[in-house]
Amino acid sequence: MVHGFDSEAAIGERKDFEHVTVQKLLIKEKINLTEQARMYLNHGVDQNAIIRYLYNDMGNMAEAVKTRTEAMKMELLQTGKITLKENGVNLVVDFDVPAENVVTASGWNNTAHDILGDIQTWVDLGTSKGQNLTRAVTSTKIVRMMQKNEGIQKAIYGTNGTGVYISVGQLNNLLSTMFSGLTVTTNDAQYITYKDTKKKGKKTSTRFFGENKFSLFDPMNNGSLGVGLWGVTPEEEISGPYTEKSAQQFITISKWEEPDPVATWTKASGLFIPVLPNPYGLVCATVNP
Repeated sequence: MVHGFDSEAAIGERKDFEHVTVQKLLIKEKINLTEQARMYLNHGVDQNAIIRYLYNDMGNMAEAVKTRTEAMKMELLQTGKITLKENGVNLVVDFDVPAENVVTASGWNNTAHDILGDIQTWVDLGTSKGQNLTRAVTSTKIVRMMQKNEGIQKAIYGTNGTGVYISVGQLNNLLSTMFSGLTVTTNDAQYITYKDTKKKGKKTSTRFFGENKFSLFDPMNNGSLGVGLWGVTPEEEISGPYTEKSAQQFITISKWEEPDPVATWTKASGLFIPVLPNPYGLVCATVNP
């Protein structure tokens, strides 16, 4: 507030302190070097190929844990929640994204649809909560709809721009100009899932980020949406006292032997939960073509 000279400053108010307690989630996977695999290793199989296959177990298991954490982060980005229903865990972790920030749009496949109007509505939704939504993540499928959109083409090339090709760079220049620095990136990465937990069955490719999703957010000072919190795994805990080096370990790799049948097990584990410090600065949109 404006003050007169020689007057005492008004006492300000702190924002309400929000404390959220969420238990970190244990992620782990293991694989064994069986008696039969040992036989292949020692008799008649190309040594270099089989060694690369068998002894990359540590890397593969660690990558599996890391992939699960990435899937969690992308689910949070798309929905504001994490839904877990696996291995006896049935849980929904709700990060308190306001219900009005979870939105839908239809008709983007129609080249005459007002896509820019939809985006304006979402940006305004963020602005109404004091947020500057300058980053967006979506799929290549959605970006192609935007590139073919007549309104976007005309906004870039003028009234005679219908049907003229638009590059991603041109699209981002337009979005940045219209919506205070907004830029869009795509995530089309996929990972492999199996029909059952024993990995017997058809392999299926699953997207980290849905084809029909469009998420906007107000980035933190480092340009990110949030962080991932890692904890000390049970395996790490029994291996010795917690040290500064342990704080940088994240994924724990352990190996052990079983005598009958003879097997060498390799396991990777991690204790992890993504964190969304600013739930008001995330808008999760589903685009129905």
